[in-house]
Amino acid sequence: MVLGGVVSAYILQRSTHLDWAARPDTDMTVSRLDVLVMTVLIGGLWALFGRLSWSLATVAGASLLVGGINRAKIELRREPVFPSDGNFVGEADSISSMVDGGAAWDALLPVVVTVLVIALVGRLLARRWPRSPLRLPDGGWNRALVGSRLVVLALSAALLVHAANFNEPGNLWRALYDRTATWKTWDQVHNYRTNGFVAGFLYNMPVQAMPRPDDYGPQQMTLLAERYAERAAEINAGRQGSLNDVNVVFILAESFSDPEWMDGFTLTENPIPATQQVMAETISGGMYTTGYGGGTSTMEFESLTGQPVGLFQPQVTSPYQNFVSDRPEYPSAVGAFHGMGHRTIAIHPYNLHMYKRVAVYETLGFDEVIDENSMRSTDKIATSRYISDQSAFDETLHQLDRNEQPVFVNLVTMQNHGAYHESYPDPIDSDITDPLVAERVEQYSRGLAHTDEALTRFLAELRARDEQTVVVFYGDHHPGIYGDELMALNEDDALYRIPFFVWNSETNRAEHVEAATPAMLLPLLYEAADAPVPPYVALLDEVRHRVPVIQHARMLDAEGEVLDPAGLDGETAALLDDLRMVQYDFAVGQRLGVDALWPGALGKTKPLAAGNAVTEGPME
Repeated sequence: MVLGGVVSAYILQRSTHLDWAARPDTDMTVSRLDVLVMTVLIGGLWALFGRLSWSLATVAGASLLVGGINRAKIELRREPVFPSDGNFVGEADSISSMVDGGAAWDALLPVVVTVLVIALVGRLLARRWPRSPLRLPDGGWNRALVGSRLVVLALSAALLVHAANFNEPGNLWRALYDRTATWKTWDQVHNYRTNGFVAGFLYNMPVQAMPRPDDYGPQQMTLLAERYAERAAEINAGRQGSLNDVNVVFILAESFSDPEWMDGFTLTENPIPATQQVMAETISGGMYTTGYGGGTSTMEFESLTGQPVGLFQPQVTSPYQNFVSDRPEYPSAVGAFHGMGHRTIAIHPYNLHMYKRVAVYETLGFDEVIDENSMRSTDKIATSRYISDQSAFDETLHQLDRNEQPVFVNLVTMQNHGAYHESYPDPIDSDITDPLVAERVEQYSRGLAHTDEALTRFLAELRARDEQTVVVFYGDHHPGIYGDELMALNEDDALYRIPFFVWNSETNRAEHVEAATPAMLLPLLYEAADAPVPPYVALLDEVRHRVPVIQHARMLDAEGEVLDPAGLDGETAALLDDLRMVQYDFAVGQRLGVDALWPGALGKTKPLAAGNAVTEGPME
């Protein structure tokens, strides 16, 4: 049983090590505590099943499966498997559509073979050494055996439940791990690789999103509301515009990036010349992502709420999954624009179950949600498996047409999602020597070109209309396709930085933003419209001029220079304390300041049938 714990812990530990990530913390010593946890699990299953072979087969198969997923996730996204990823189990069909069938079978085959071999060996051994029966030959139960199995099962269950509460105060498992573990809040791969897979997994068990600030309460929130109401008045004194009658479109473009920002290869054709031209004429610049190869929902969360994920606990890897989906309502731009008279619409040309969007969009209070089943056009390009960006933009235009009131649209596209394999007949050639990486990059680049063309037509259509529209366009992350060699040639600045712009259909001015995150888009939106800001947006505007990038992995100033969180000047530290207090109030606390700081942000709470078909004609 202990040997099984060692082997399963080793399998999981091995999955955290990749050649591209080789560095001093790659010691393959298996944590004794990891072995203990796995042994407790095996013991509990043994007591439940009554057969050690079944227990070993179950744990070994699960370890191989989880280890394979973990390795693939680290390779593609530079992040390990988290407990919250269990939410994707029910979305196997959706996930399988993103994975090459051959690769999936290659991963499952060792699992199936291992389980069958262990079960077969166990069956053969059982013939030579039969297990003790639960019922005695002369009738009645073997009370000693039943009692011992129940005791072992109860003890194992208690220890595992206690492990699941790893982040609760006084947890014994946490105390044991803390004796030797080195936790890095900004590097989850380190936590898994150095402390052990099981240690890293337990470290990311549920935890309250933010600790309560010491001085949190009604008096402090009133002071903050007054402080930033004054700051908002200063900003608004020079503003002449308004967002009350303006359409606002947020576009989160799946895996959109600028390949020219990457080192180590060149393309024979610039895939996004029109986007680059728009950026040269608007408020635009570099957006720092929360992950490489993934993290879409986190970027969307930041843009809609203005809340930097870097101020949450490091275990909050996806606010949508971690806590937003469980709330009846949540402060966001959706509610704020609804309060301003906009009809709020979410468009996602895919299914809505990924990242719990069905529940999240209901929590945020969208008036209408449109998915792949309710779009008017679901055209795809060539053999691509995803609905095109052109169809997504056409759906957005249709929503603007069918509503007499101003509209707030949150569009999350899908066209450029991986895998990148033979989607287009005319990939953009590159000088990459690795054939697999070359195929992926060249196919991906052609997809970018299709987005560039569709975006050009979309903006031209908006410009030709009488209604004013402001578009906020940003990517969510790089595609996880570049391979070891290219990744080694690029610093994190390149791997975690993608383009964004804020465009106004009536008037624009060029403003380069060196560093930003989606949490800082709201003040840029108001600036592009020359519109008066509420106090909360005034607070974000102050933050973006001092610390526009607040992440666990990095904190940058407005020039893109690294900041030491422990070495901030007094004004900057106080400003971050204000934002932390407000974010705690909005996300975890009693929401004492929402009405004063961000009027209408809580919106409405009503049942929303996600994915309802869109009907023609005027709204009721």
